[in-house]
Amino acid sequence: MSTNARVNVSNLLRQYRQGERNFKEVKLYGACLKKTELNRINLSRAELIAANFAGANLINSNFSGADLEGANLSKAKLIDANLSQANLSGANAVKSDMSGAILSNTILKKADLTGAILIGASMIFAQLFKANLESVNLTGATLTNAMLGKANLEGAVLTRAILTDANLSGAYLKGVSLIRAFMYRSTLREANLEGANLSYADLRLTDLRGANLRCANLEGANLAGANLEKVNLQGANLEGADLSKSNLQDANLRYANLTGCNLLSANLCDANLSGANLHQAGLLLTHLVGTNLKKANLKQANLIGAILAETNLLAAELEETIMPNGSLGNLAS
Repeated sequence: MSTNARVNVSNLLRQYRQGERNFKEVKLYGACLKKTELNRINLSRAELIAANFAGANLINSNFSGADLEGANLSKAKLIDANLSQANLSGANAVKSDMSGAILSNTILKKADLTGAILIGASMIFAQLFKANLESVNLTGATLTNAMLGKANLEGAVLTRAILTDANLSGAYLKGVSLIRAFMYRSTLREANLEGANLSYADLRLTDLRGANLRCANLEGANLAGANLEKVNLQGANLEGADLSKSNLQDANLRYANLTGCNLLSANLCDANLSGANLHQAGLLLTHLVGTNLKKANLKQANLIGAILAETNLLAAELEETIMPNGSLGNLAS
């Protein structure tokens, strides 16, 4: 079909039934294609502003470079579709199925993808600023360099998702599942991750300054070199986590579980660890200046070379604790 063609919906559907699949660059502003069968259709660079594809079957379709601003894709099947570089700003993709779809460099600002399925989707450099991704399934999706600032991901599933260098500053991630997610060098400043499951996630060199991780599960997570200044980890589970060389200055770790945690050369200056469980934790060369360890459990912890100055150890448990000078502690402070 010739490019830049102006066709109406009935003509497009008739030609599609006759075997035509190439409708690239067509102009169908506000077109109603609700519940249509358009698998493998080529609508690349098409102008489809405010078009209605609700409930349509668009498997293996090509929307690359298309303008779908304000379009309705709710409950549409876009499995393995190509939406790279498309504009879906403000689009409604609620409960759509985009499993395996390509959304690289796609603009999804303020789009609503509530309950959408994006398993294995490629969203490299996708723009999702202020997008609604509540309860979205992004298992195994690739979001490298994606921009998710202030996006809503409450209850989303990102198990084993790749978020290298992604920006989630100010994002709402309450109750999200990021089990074994790869988040190397990602930015999560001021993000809300309360109750999130980040067990065994790779969070090396992440920026989590001012983030809320209250009651989050970070068991076995790798946070080596991460910036956690002023983060809220009250009641969080960090058992077996690697926090070596991380910055936890002014962090709130009250009643956190740090059993067996690696805190080698970590900065915990002015952090609050009152009531925290640091049983068998490695605190070698750790900076604990002004740290509050009141009533903390430091049994069998290793503090060799740790810097303790103005540290509050009131009522801390120090049975079999290896002290900074290498002596074995059994102090009732």
